[in-house]
Amino acid sequence: MDRVSPGIAALITFGVALAFSLAPVLLGPAAIIARIPDDAFYYFVLARNFSTLGTWTFDGVHAATGFHLLFAYGLAGLYRIAPGIGFVETYVFVALVNAGLMAAAVLWLARAARDTFGGGGLGVVLVALSAGGLHLVGFPMESCLVIAASALSYRLAAGAARGDATPALMAAAVATGIVGVLARSDYAVLPFALLAGFAAHALRHRRWPALRVPAMLCLGALIGIGLVTLHTHHFTGGFVQRSASIKHFWASVSGYTPWPGVARVVELFGPYGLPRVLVPVILAGLAAWIALRGRLRALLDHPLSLGSLAAVLAYVAVYSLNGAVQYWYAATLFSAVAVLAAGLAANLPLRGAAVPLLIGLYAAGGAWRVANPPWPWQVATMEAGLMLRGEPGLAPVAAWNAGIVAYFAARPVTNLDGLVNDDVYPAVVQGRLAPYLADRGIRYLVDFPTLFSESGGRRGGYADGTLARCAVPERTIRPDLPFDGTALTLYGIAPACLTAAPRMEAGMP
Repeated sequence: MDRVSPGIAALITFGVALAFSLAPVLLGPAAIIARIPDDAFYYFVLARNFSTLGTWTFDGVHAATGFHLLFAYGLAGLYRIAPGIGFVETYVFVALVNAGLMAAAVLWLARAARDTFGGGGLGVVLVALSAGGLHLVGFPMESCLVIAASALSYRLAAGAARGDATPALMAAAVATGIVGVLARSDYAVLPFALLAGFAAHALRHRRWPALRVPAMLCLGALIGIGLVTLHTHHFTGGFVQRSASIKHFWASVSGYTPWPGVARVVELFGPYGLPRVLVPVILAGLAAWIALRGRLRALLDHPLSLGSLAAVLAYVAVYSLNGAVQYWYAATLFSAVAVLAAGLAANLPLRGAAVPLLIGLYAAGGAWRVANPPWPWQVATMEAGLMLRGEPGLAPVAAWNAGIVAYFAARPVTNLDGLVNDDVYPAVVQGRLAPYLADRGIRYLVDFPTLFSESGGRRGGYADGTLARCAVPERTIRPDLPFDGTALTLYGIAPACLTAAPRMEAGMP
């Protein structure tokens, strides 16, 4: 068993996470851009618009529901207090908050693991420093909020397993369930998975009172879902966030598959640089070692273990219906995987130098990731935004990956993927994006030519070939920073061409 206490686990996580997220700041704005998702800039633009317009819109005209409330309102509050705050300052502020939230989450999870397995803090630390966990601190998004909420859910549930289901604990569970859903809507899966795990354990051991706290987490989650639904209805008149609808449409077009969700789980177990295929092999070997020593049944005979397994399976199933399971979806899986990793660590003979060596290995993987940014081509989208700011005649303009472009353009850019533009959803699902662009008077597109692939056309509502035929390349931006072998391109489009009879093919212009 490892000797990593909850406090030490939290301190290690805070230090490594802070160094990881702040290191790009020393390299300049372009280095930050290459390391955070374009979707983070959806939040930046939405929150800035809300702070001045009082409504949630990306382009200043059309409603947007593709965001999670807690982070969005917090960021809007920051812009209201400091309207002139810059991109780098915003990133640093959020990174500091995220590091604190991640450290708190590790503290709560390590304490829950100690109460459940008698130890296992090392397993929690390694998940926090993993290829799926560490970069979440550097993403200025909702990830660390939902990680903290889910970790607190585990801490409260661990208290219930000990028989501490006091009225105060149950009230805290309701509040945590509400906050969790406001942090990220699909947090709601976790409380019900925990309840299932506690129910399965209670059936075997007849400990029914322990179900009360997980049930209160579920109640809070249901209240949170109601609040999110009312919020959506207030701003749009509908009840479903269009971003969820568009992602389900993408999955229906591309095919439902569990593998993206499985990939997020695998990334949470392994360090940066370790081939993904090795992670299941190593985990199977560790599980076999524990089973041969007769400890596997005892490891799984805990409500938190059963709830964590249920959560992982449930999230993989739910995400199989989502056509865009990105890196940050690991946030909802984080706590469940951390508890399972803690159970493994608590049952392994990890002593002496093995513990610091493992922590050092995972931290070194983080250093490798800092040196190898995942999205270098996003620097080109930043420069495209600056180009649009300097040339106001290039308007109206639209993009699929519109976050960075719109932020640095500092003027309206129509979002075409539908994540932050509810207005485009019918056109996408009906395959009528070209007429939509004509109706909205769009004259320019800025994005990568790979978007004109056959799969892109089917997902984006332009598979008839009209848009590919009418988009005329006018200039490329930073061809030395390609995405999928293609350079960011500014296209000119003529509305008359968009409304002409379509040809039934999609191709790259």
